[in-house]
Amino acid sequence: MSAREIVAPAVAFVVLVAVIVGGAAAVPFVSGGQSDDVTNLADRQTDADAVTVPEAAAEGEITMDSDADSKTVLIDRAHANQISDEKLSMLVNTLVANGHEVDFVTQEQARGPAWNESLRSADALLVANPNQPYTPGQLAGVEAFADAGGRVVMLSDPASIQQFGIFGFGTQQQSNDDSALNADFGVSVQSGYLFNMHEYQQTFTSVYATPGDGPLAEGVDQVVVRDAAAVSTADGQTALTAGEQTRLSTTRRADTYGVAVQSGDVVMVGDTDFLTPESAYVADNDVFIGNLADFLVSGEKTADAPAPPSEGSDGPGGPSEPTRPTPEQVA
Repeated sequence: MSAREIVAPAVAFVVLVAVIVGGAAAVPFVSGGQSDDVTNLADRQTDADAVTVPEAAAEGEITMDSDADSKTVLIDRAHANQISDEKLSMLVNTLVANGHEVDFVTQEQARGPAWNESLRSADALLVANPNQPYTPGQLAGVEAFADAGGRVVMLSDPASIQQFGIFGFGTQQQSNDDSALNADFGVSVQSGYLFNMHEYQQTFTSVYATPGDGPLAEGVDQVVVRDAAAVSTADGQTALTAGEQTRLSTTRRADTYGVAVQSGDVVMVGDTDFLTPESAYVADNDVFIGNLADFLVSGEKTADAPAPPSEGSDGPGGPSEPTRPTPEQVA
């Protein structure tokens, strides 16, 4: 055997060891220097079984259990909402396939009293990542809509909250902000994203969530959310809770964090990625999407609510137009 034949495998082995050790050493730096109670991934990199998390099964079917008559679901596009048609497609297709109507309200269709006119013809409202403020009249209209039995679903991503929270959804620290759509519904969202270094699906920001209480949790064993926000409710039900040892990026604190909550006719979910075609059939995401669709169409809204404002009134759906808060209001 030649010297080249002996040396080549040895060099390859040394390079392989260097890559493994170097990669392991880099992990604490990337993760921000975790404390001892966070998994020491550097020590576990050479143990493939210790760091490999089985992928959740990506198969299933989105079905609805509701036998409700045809309902109309209104999707807000009037507030520069940061969500794509593709991301909404699985939910929309499920609703339409089950005989329900889905309408999108644009900015033009939400000016002045037109916002309330759109709400009056709907049974449910879905709002995702709003990037513009709601006028007092619009907020009052949504509140009257929910009080009349209309279903309201709010979906919010951490990036949207961080950049636009004061305009659309208020964070827990902004719970008294009257411009926040969620302020009057007993639900709130925290700044930052959830991550779990112990158990995750593909990446540590793809967190497993387990069922809690209420109809949204029915039939669910495990849901995968990605880059999700922590949400909570003052007096409602927590439908999905992130797995043990999940932490919040802004505090690095491990806690029990809700990712989906319900308060009466209002639901808030701290994620939109679970809806994507790529994620819809992962774990029990399809079951949760079906439950969310059932929730949207299972309310009993009073007809002609919210009521039209009286002539000259600045009440719900009045003439005021969406405007951004002044710097003094934001401060």
